[in-house]
Amino acid sequence: MIKAYKLKVYANKRKTKELNKLLAYWRDQVNHKIKIFWEFPEVKGLYPPKAFGRGNHLIGRSTIKAWQIVKGVKKKKQREKPYFKGDEIDLNKGTVHIIPGFKTKEFDLWFSVRSLQNYCRLKIPCKKTEIFNKALEKGELRKSFKLQRIHGDYYMVAFVKFPEIKKENKKVLGIDVGLKNPIVTSDGKFLGGELKDLRIRTKWRRYKRKPSPYKQGLNHYAKELMDFYPDTDFAVENLLLKGKKGRIKRFRRRNKNWAYNHLTKKLELEAPLEGFQVIRVNPANTSVECPRCGFILEANRRGESFKCKQCGFSGHSDHIAAINLAERVAKEHSSLQPIF
Repeated sequence: MIKAYKLKVYANKRKTKELNKLLAYWRDQVNHKIKIFWEFPEVKGLYPPKAFGRGNHLIGRSTIKAWQIVKGVKKKKQREKPYFKGDEIDLNKGTVHIIPGFKTKEFDLWFSVRSLQNYCRLKIPCKKTEIFNKALEKGELRKSFKLQRIHGDYYMVAFVKFPEIKKENKKVLGIDVGLKNPIVTSDGKFLGGELKDLRIRTKWRRYKRKPSPYKQGLNHYAKELMDFYPDTDFAVENLLLKGKKGRIKRFRRRNKNWAYNHLTKKLELEAPLEGFQVIRVNPANTSVECPRCGFILEANRRGESFKCKQCGFSGHSDHIAAINLAERVAKEHSSLQPIF
């Protein structure tokens, strides 16, 4: 598994000017090749014909980039020719490398980047982050990088390859996500109660450089779940709420920033690294089905309260849903025991 880490570039005016030239050259090369490949009747395969990639390293990489863009657009059957804005550039070991053993008081990571001038390379200073240092302890740094320009600032994106861990866990925890109660577990824990007000207060704000505070809070609780439940698989709802079907305009407007799938995706991203599985379950009737007798009736639930009309079993509706998620997975996987 490969994860990307963004490191800020601290370049002076001269180096920033050279980086701007580099990105402008890259953009022009990619768009030039897009214009050529767009006329091809078919664009298939991983790489373009070798004749179009002859030249320096940048020309070769830009040709591959253009081929991938055109291939993706034609696959979607779009009629308009794509245009590459040129805010990022793919760099391989021939165009960039880390200067080994070179550090200063201010910067602990330096990159050597090939510029447009012959026999001239730029020394680009960066600072390692705590997350990046922890990643290097577990994984292997790749030799390819990506240079990005975001709102005038430059970032070097590094890629770290991690070995996947596979475990045969014996426990499964059900997790129900909701608007009022963001996270409810099958053993009765209600997490993230403060996130509801945070989501409402930041509903109309835009966050371009980093995730919203609501998503950052979900990331925190995802890590908390992984730390608190080691050697445990997670049963989650397979929610697909895309489009307008089944949701009135008022609901969509009031909850436009509800990241209902964010926690699940965060857990799925970390699953291969920690050795657990994230099992998606059909959420139909999870909050109206009695976990004791299996009786299903809409009247079992009233708001957040659940009481079975057949056996009298009662509880919080979100907790009941989390229990049912864990039980459904346990029925399909006999080796897993649900956590209540």
